[in-house]
Amino acid sequence: MKNDLLLLTLLYAVSCCAFIGAINSRGPARVALSYFFAILTLCAAVFHTSQLLAGGDLFKTDTAVVVAPPPEPVKPVEPPAPPPPDTAALNASKNEAAIAEGKIELKGVLEGARRVARSLASLNLGAVADISDEEYEGLQNRSVGYLSEARKAKDKLTAAAAKLPPQLKDAQDQVAKGIEALVTAAYNAERFFKSENDTEEKQHAAAFRRGTQDANAAFRKAGEMVGASDAGD
Repeated sequence: MKNDLLLLTLLYAVSCCAFIGAINSRGPARVALSYFFAILTLCAAVFHTSQLLAGGDLFKTDTAVVVAPPPEPVKPVEPPAPPPPDTAALNASKNEAAIAEGKIELKGVLEGARRVARSLASLNLGAVADISDEEYEGLQNRSVGYLSEARKAKDKLTAAAAKLPPQLKDAQDQVAKGIEALVTAAYNAERFFKSENDTEEKQHAAAFRRGTQDANAAFRKAGEMVGASDAGD
């Protein structure tokens, strides 16, 4: 394309020079020859111009247009995958939570049994001979109520046992031992008031004292295991 433009320019330049020469020529022969040559070069330039226009190459440039490919889509940066869960740590955490909940459950049962033990200890069976019939009947009714409360404490422990983890088995056994002793003490207190003679009274009174002592000792050990060291007081 660049060569065609140079040639075309040269033809037009020669045509102009030829016409100038024809105008300045002297003599008919020279004038005719100059005009002939000028017209010839002009026709050649016009013809070459028409050829370039017909081919559409006149306004084309040699500069190649480089079409850049579309940019590749930017992939979003994926966040790093979270580390796998620590199974051992999760199990340890669950065990700790189960133990903590079990201790709370066991403390509730222990506290209820401890209240019954304190109430039962308030019965002074050795002084019943010096009280009125009305006071005697009042103590007898209280012993019946304490026996019922002791048995309820045993039922509560049975219901709570299903929720306790194996780690609290020893503490559970101590609470159960204490409640069994408490039920025995309450039973002997209730039977004391139904004794038919002094010998039976002494036997039930002695069993009552042993039961309360055993219950308090077991409750104290259980309290130390679950973090309630005053449970046997």
